[in-house]
Amino acid sequence: MFAELGIVRGERIALVGAGGKTGLAERLIEEARACGWSAVFTTTTRILPPERRDLRLIVGPEDEASLEDALRPDSVLCVASRWLPEWDNTPGGPRQKLAGFTPEQVDRLADLLQADLLVVEADGSRHLPFKAPAAHEPRIPPSTTLVLVLAGLSVLGRPLNADTVHRPERIAALACVPLGSTIDPARVARVLAHPEGGRKGVPPDARAIAVLTQADADRRPAGREIARRLLRARAFSRVVLVDLEDKRFPPEVWPDPSASGAVHAVVLAAGGSLRMGQNKLLLPLGGKPLVAHAVDAALGSLADEVWVVLGSEPHRVRAALAGRPVRFLYNRSWREGLASSIRRALAAAPGHGAAVLFLAGDMPWIPPRHLDRLIDHYRATGAVAVWSQAGEVRGVPALFDARAFPALRELRGDIGGRALLGRLQGGEAEVAVPPESLSDIDVLPEYERATQWTEVCAPEQ
Repeated sequence: MFAELGIVRGERIALVGAGGKTGLAERLIEEARACGWSAVFTTTTRILPPERRDLRLIVGPEDEASLEDALRPDSVLCVASRWLPEWDNTPGGPRQKLAGFTPEQVDRLADLLQADLLVVEADGSRHLPFKAPAAHEPRIPPSTTLVLVLAGLSVLGRPLNADTVHRPERIAALACVPLGSTIDPARVARVLAHPEGGRKGVPPDARAIAVLTQADADRRPAGREIARRLLRARAFSRVVLVDLEDKRFPPEVWPDPSASGAVHAVVLAAGGSLRMGQNKLLLPLGGKPLVAHAVDAALGSLADEVWVVLGSEPHRVRAALAGRPVRFLYNRSWREGLASSIRRALAAAPGHGAAVLFLAGDMPWIPPRHLDRLIDHYRATGAVAVWSQAGEVRGVPALFDARAFPALRELRGDIGGRALLGRLQGGEAEVAVPPESLSDIDVLPEYERATQWTEVCAPEQ
């Protein structure tokens, strides 16, 4: 986690929020030991004593010399002020809690010990996955250099009440929703980005990173949506998705999407649906508009941002996608054909170091995992273009590096990037996908078959 969080020697870290602060603290201490660093773990609230056997526990007043002697170059300490008359029931049995120090006392302790790493739990969450701070929280030491704001993704889809979150009334106020509401990515992001929520109490000179825990394979798409919302709000310098319980899933790092190297997913949704006789993108399919399937696949992928190119009936398409963290691009020349929408997207791309991943708004069966494979293949090979391939057919979704932008800008009429197959300098690659995933919907019989298929055997999203 040091690399993902940008941790350097001498860092003073405060952990706030919910969803695994102690687990993350122990992960950081483990990495400090692996680096040969000294580390100190303490709190400004109450904690359970860590279960690590290699961590020396010091409780109660100690003279400065004794503390300094205890912290050898590669040792790790847990320092607390006293035992509390409070016990928590844990899987290993009842365990007594420890009291910490005031934020100012922690600063003095840090100045005295000069550990390579200081980790401080700066608020409590009662073992629940999500919280909002009370008036007296968080208790972050003033000299903190990095604040990690945690939220557990297991809270998604659950009702907003005291059984699922800590301080539900505060969350309801910050998210502007009633108690009992279903917790979704937008509401989690709103609380984390709020100056009285996840951003509360961050020292002016400290970096702030959101850490979304419990990010297993099933929850990562929703976690990515939260990450995009937080970065668009400029609430955090980066967002990290991690499953602290299962190391098979490596952490994902979401930096500011304005940085070079970003991949922008572009859903082409400007067409007039002439063969359908009505705007097919607005037709209901599987409980949501047709265009929402492609947009949600992009939102669930590794793409840094999701853009939607509008043209015909832009207000209706925008309304159909209301609440989704996407950027809308209006193509005034949409009647000129598909190539005009490609040029509109490229006009918004930053150019150097960027890439665009084009999806068609009328292809509802593309799974986010396929988009991830396109992005992973691009980042691993540096190919100028990465195509989807089903049998002998290659096409969209397709990813284009900035080196392909000049050729894409030359396209005209109702043709897309497929016209450049085999013509780009810099290497092209393909990623296989089942043929049914590339099915689009152009005419009414295809829509009727898709409706029936959705009810019984649609491809997994």
